[in-house]
Amino acid sequence: MSGPQKRKRPGGGPGASQHSASGTASQSTAWPAATLLPRLERVRELGPGRWIARCPAHDDRSPSLSVRETDDATILVHCWAGCPSADVVAALGLELSDLFPPRRDDRAPLRPRERWVPRDVLAAVAGEALVVAIAADDLAAGRRLADADRERLRTASLRLRAAAREVGVDG
Repeated sequence: MSGPQKRKRPGGGPGASQHSASGTASQSTAWPAATLLPRLERVRELGPGRWIARCPAHDDRSPSLSVRETDDATILVHCWAGCPSADVVAALGLELSDLFPPRRDDRAPLRPRERWVPRDVLAAVAGEALVVAIAADDLAAGRRLADADRERLRTASLRLRAAAREVGVDG
């Protein structure tokens, strides 16, 4: 078994820390950061996989939008002025699905009678748990969840409960 593979971060490197709002990348061929960052204004790289920029969802005079690329190339966005992530992404002409890397088609085929690949299930559960954790952090900080965020939290809860039932855990 080989160790983790390194990949170049999109938009990284010297001279790549300032972007304009004119980017037009396609999510099917580009990593999420390469799709998102060119659409933002006053982007500044804070470190590997971390940026700050002006939030497109409100009249932002100074950068208040944190952008982070996770190890699996998922993009996390957080507006410190309180804009919901869905509003931030919509203001850029994108959808929340654009914050995730393209699906990999190089997975091993399922064995007979295998309904799902355990790694894929764990990744899905981890993604839903992340939604719950972000909502919990916002609520703990006294921030109200937008209707879209509450609905996404409900969806995450239903998916997690369904996953538990699928493996025989009642809860």
